Amino acid sequence: MPDESERAPAGTQAVRKAVAILKAFSHDQPELSVAELSRRLGIHKSTVSRLLGALELEGLVERNPETGRYRLGTELIVLAGQVAGHADLRLIAKPYLDALASRYGETANLVILHHDSALNIEQSVPAERQIKDIGWVGKRTSLHATSPGKVLLAFLPAEERAAVLARLHLHRYTARTITTREELEQELERVRRQGYALAQEELEEGLNSAAAPVWERSGRVCAAISLSGPAYRVTAELLPKIAVELVEAAEQISRRLGYVPAEASAHLKP
Repeated sequence: MPDESERAPAGTQAVRKAVAILKAFSHDQPELSVAELSRRLGIHKSTVSRLLGALELEGLVERNPETGRYRLGTELIVLAGQVAGHADLRLIAKPYLDALASRYGETANLVILHHDSALNIEQSVPAERQIKDIGWVGKRTSLHATSPGKVLLAFLPAEERAAVLARLHLHRYTARTITTREELEQELERVRRQGYALAQEELEEGLNSAAAPVWERSGRVCAAISLSGPAYRVTAELLPKIAVELVEAAEQISRRLGYVPAEASAHLKP
């Protein structure tokens, strides 16, 4: 009976083997044959061949028709570009997040759309709050109950927004959470009209936030920056003023990403 490692690749084991194949290529050896990969990784040739076939279909490896050997595919360049783009975005946004967090003594976040959720990828916490270890980086939150989530939804192209909305479960977190499609679409129209989003105790009781869109060179919203804090400090009266400052900071970040805004935010009033 064949060893488990020699059976048809499936699940986690197959993923780990596929990753090992990708990592086997190097600057010194940009092309490798099935036999060479099998010897180097200790994986049966038939398994290597099947995994290479799957990776080739996804564009992650390519076969040189002249030598029959494999090399890394161009789709990896696309994936790497996305990582680099987010890294650049974080580096550019961080000083603005720091300034906002310091000015208001509250937490500032940089958030992107990821699998129908709002994913926090950068954060700034003022020194006096750091002992609380808020730790939002890497966490996902709902789109319909958070200010950055509303921004990310509102500025999606219409067809994409409709597709996301069709998949969303509008879970009720508090008494103030939006839970109907009609009400959410009205809220998103308001966000597009005013250029920012507010969330008042919609995700958690006692938590308020504001967010503004960050635009990339193509004219698409790629992220949102937000500021959040307890409702007794980030009050309903203060939120619009915070929102205007977020819009101004987001516009500066957008310009550094290569975006040229059609309109300035000077018309926004707290």
